[in-house]
Amino acid sequence: MMKLLVGLGWLCWLLAGAPASSRQVKESVISFQIVNAGFTVEGTLAGLEATVQFDPAHLDQARIRASVPVSTIHTGIGLRDKHLQKPDWFDAEKYPTIALQSTAFRKTGPGQYEGTFALTMKGIAHDVKLPFTVSAANEFRGTLASTG
Repeated sequence: MMKLLVGLGWLCWLLAGAPASSRQVKESVISFQIVNAGFTVEGTLAGLEATVQFDPAHLDQARIRASVPVSTIHTGIGLRDKHLQKPDWFDAEKYPTIALQSTAFRKTGPGQYEGTFALTMKGIAHDVKLPFTVSAANEFRGTLASTG
């Protein structure tokens, strides 16, 4: 049986724009871990596209939508990268992107928030909670840990 542990550093974005505006991603880092047969494989995904509307004063109006192409998977071993794109893992041909869509936000402390998101992988959406911080420089940082 295969166990998938995905740790995605989705919200490590440096964003341009005023707090209440829609912002463009300037930098991003998306990393993951997959555990299979007792071995942990680490890697990255590139090409993040995101739409961010986030004003801490108006969380009810905040929206974040992000996606990344599965074809950009990189683990340092080309054969493994190709294998991870096959149907028994990410099935990149049929499901070319991993997507994250916000559904709600709440403040948990100074500069600290928790978002509820629909995470869609292989065409299946799962509700996930993602704690994150927002710095004065509009840098979002968070980690999603999910097993399944």
